[in-house]
Amino acid sequence: MWRGFAIVHNMNRLANFFTRFIRTESSSGIALVGACAVALIFANSPLHESYESIFEPFHKFINEGLMAVFFFLIGLEIKREFAEGEFKNPKNAALPVLAAIGGMAIPALIFAVYNSNGSASNAWAIAMPTDIALALGALALLGSRIDSSLKIFLLTLAIADDLFSIIILGIFYSSGISAIKIASTIGAVLLAFAIPSGKKVTTTQLINWLHPYSAFVIIPLFALANIGVRIDFSTLGQTISSPIASGLIVGRVLGKILGITLFAWLAIQLKIAIKPHSLSFKEIAGAGALAGMGLTVSLFIADLALTSAIDLAQVKVGLIFAALISAILGISILRKFSIRND
Repeated sequence: MWRGFAIVHNMNRLANFFTRFIRTESSSGIALVGACAVALIFANSPLHESYESIFEPFHKFINEGLMAVFFFLIGLEIKREFAEGEFKNPKNAALPVLAAIGGMAIPALIFAVYNSNGSASNAWAIAMPTDIALALGALALLGSRIDSSLKIFLLTLAIADDLFSIIILGIFYSSGISAIKIASTIGAVLLAFAIPSGKKVTTTQLINWLHPYSAFVIIPLFALANIGVRIDFSTLGQTISSPIASGLIVGRVLGKILGITLFAWLAIQLKIAIKPHSLSFKEIAGAGALAGMGLTVSLFIADLALTSAIDLAQVKVGLIFAALISAILGISILRKFSIRND
């Protein structure tokens, strides 16, 4: 009897955490969008010369110091998923995890094709990451019409995406980054896994404590310091059609939908994964579209992989346009095809 009460209590605690997490991520998506808007307006205003001078002294502190907290939090979230969440049951985790792999592989392949002979040939990983805050923030705009199975699918997919992004960062980009950046990224994630979850301070409590600081301080500051790009509207068409920007837009907008939907379908057909009855493939495609929204980790990888200011500017433009198109497309698909339509 007491065991039954304990199971119910644990399930309720996990449900409450999930609800709080979604709400915080949704709100932080608004904060991130606001920070991006301020950075872009500032960088394209008469005060544009002040933009770099304000953030330049703090650039390393934000990108290496504060971002270590962000990557530590990612490590805690992944650790919690293995201990208590969807990753604990391989059958439950298989669908979003395999979909995440497809949602990373196809965009990276598209970007690599676009940039096979250019200066960004080694920067294919920029097209891969999904921004949890932006994706869940956009999903929250649809309100009660979205079933919980879709929210869990997108959240688990995004966390799996973070896990694979960290692995790829460590394997393919660690040779080009300083010891400080290794410590602030891979080291921070490993530290999160190494810290034992005790009775007094659990992994969930650590996440609850750190999450608001990451969501409302660190990520917006990172966006303010990094997303600001001066846009020359007379050459905007040329910038968008560049291999870097167009590779990101096509890779993230179309590649994410194709990769996530195709790999989810294959996983089900091969009986590796089970699809919840309340989740349709049209909804999976909609989630795939929202997964095309990515800024934070993509910008971090771009800073490691590219040295040219022109290339970095094209990355920023490509990510911004890809995020806007992905948001509009994802919301449109889910508004039309979501099963729960109260």
